[in-house]
Amino acid sequence: MTLYFLRHAIALDRTAWRKADSERPLTKDGIRKMKKIAKGLRKMGVKFDWILTSPFRRAYDTAQIVTKEYKAQKHLRLSKSLATDGDPKLLVKHLALNFRTWESILLVGHEPYLSKLISVLIGGNDKTSIDLKKGGVCKLSADTLHYDSCATLEWLLSPKLLKELA
Repeated sequence: MTLYFLRHAIALDRTAWRKADSERPLTKDGIRKMKKIAKGLRKMGVKFDWILTSPFRRAYDTAQIVTKEYKAQKHLRLSKSLATDGDPKLLVKHLALNFRTWESILLVGHEPYLSKLISVLIGGNDKTSIDLKKGGVCKLSADTLHYDSCATLEWLLSPKLLKELA
């Protein structure tokens, strides 16, 4: 199984947002940069069978930008397990039970949730320091998936590098 982890694009600052954090939108700059990042991923030849996203607006909007670039709207699914308060063990169990080992899945979510999950999957605990910037992407591969050390880190790319590829 190939897992891609995408941190949501730049969103409005939480101190400037007066409504629920789950409704915080992307900034215009975040949208512009994410469009370039999605183009950069496509130019690299990255492909996804499925895109799972947090239901939080900033992650969902990020996922929508990717689905438009890839023309993959039918492959987008919401996952409450990817929300900031989601259960990563439940997410891994869901992935292992409901997706085939040869499938590629893009997971769109938040920090520190994503970097901690990456850390567990490559090192068996959440102590490995991963710097996943907004719009950054990480690729892991795993023969079998379980909530422990089971995956190999293939690459971790900054949004700056991905935008340059567009």
